[in-house]
Amino acid sequence: RSMGPATTTRGGAGGSGVLALCLSSRRNMCINDRVVRESDREAVDSACRSRTASWVLERATQHPELSIETCPYFDNFQAAGEATTMPSGVYDLEELKQWGKTRGWCPYFTARKALNHANILIFNYQYMLDPKVAKMVSAELEAESIVVFDEAHNIDSVCIEALSVTLNERKLDQATRSLGRLSSEVTRMKATDSSRLQAEYQNLVNGLIGQGLLQPPANDAVLGSVSPKFIYMFCKCV
Repeated sequence: RSMGPATTTRGGAGGSGVLALCLSSRRNMCINDRVVRESDREAVDSACRSRTASWVLERATQHPELSIETCPYFDNFQAAGEATTMPSGVYDLEELKQWGKTRGWCPYFTARKALNHANILIFNYQYMLDPKVAKMVSAELEAESIVVFDEAHNIDSVCIEALSVTLNERKLDQATRSLGRLSSEVTRMKATDSSRLQAEYQNLVNGLIGQGLLQPPANDAVLGSVSPKFIYMFCKCV
């Protein structure tokens, strides 16, 4: 189960052929100085995505004159492709970050790619219990995996937090206003689409009349009475 070319180079502590990794958030694993200087986890996540998203990389490649900033560590990781393999060993967060700096690869994405090939994974409860996170991490684990919960008496509170939603009057007011705006936009789009459809329909009828495939109506009012279903069936038969 290798990530590319097999290697026996000693990386983290140990080196017996076992690969053990710690997984954590971008904020805890990032080695890009311009990103980790952000104030909180959400800001770090946003700064990371703004440099690593596929559409950002595509735009940076297509428009080099714009000097779009990307992450050199992620770029190197992507360029390595199938060669992104990790030596056996036991890696804590600091060892992962140090190894990433040495190779010039992003520790966060390298660890994410390596998790399916690691023998031991250590991560926060949320990676297993929070549906929003678990589907990106734990869902990739093998069915035969053994799961060990340390400090298991905290599981209840973690599950409650992960599956709970806190609402207050301000959020409800904002949701109500948002629904009102959405309703207005849907009504506007329906009216616009209806007008466009009617115009296309009239053009179709006029085209059929111009080709002699449909008798012209006695007046404009009759023109609007021609059934779209009739037009469809007529064209299909012709």
